[in-house]
Amino acid sequence: MDRDIARAVYNVILVLEQTYPKLTFELIPRLMLTEIIAQLKRQYPKYSKEFTTVLPTSFIRPDGGLLYALNERGDRRLILVSEVKRQGTNDQRELEGLPQQAQGNAIERLGKNLIGVRAIFKNEGALPFVCFGSGHDFKEDSSIVDRVKTMNEFFPLNKLFIEKDFLPFEPVSMFFRYEVWTADEMAEIMLQIAKRSIEYTFI
Repeated sequence: MDRDIARAVYNVILVLEQTYPKLTFELIPRLMLTEIIAQLKRQYPKYSKEFTTVLPTSFIRPDGGLLYALNERGDRRLILVSEVKRQGTNDQRELEGLPQQAQGNAIERLGKNLIGVRAIFKNEGALPFVCFGSGHDFKEDSSIVDRVKTMNEFFPLNKLFIEKDFLPFEPVSMFFRYEVWTADEMAEIMLQIAKRSIEYTFI
């Protein structure tokens, strides 16, 4: 799935370059926590002394990276953050006659990154984050799905949320199902998010 989301992001960038020829696009794999805190201090100076310190080596690393757009004036804005999670193999283990395993922690890792991403966009009117999840743990009757809904502040899954239309709530685009997401499916959704983010940010 990591290869699929990498291919999806690459295809999204190709389309964006054709659609917005005056913009330049940059994909970075990770963002240091110190950079996020520094940004928050600039945006909220009255709280600058309240923010904690972190190790200089700590970072968030979304599976699909962080995609930035730069305009001709040199303005650089984050327009897409993408994740992909596969969790749950008990269906396959049952077919192989193996005992069930405890449900994994991919969702807990997602929660950590999502908190960081929400901080990045705290002072923005849009939140262009998307996660694609698949596997046995995300079938409709799984309690793990409720963990995802909780992370999304109880807003529905499999729906686009980009602009912050529901403040103080900040739902994001969470696409979860049993079946694996293809690169083309992910690219189609990610392209919608990136385009709307660009329209909101630059136009």
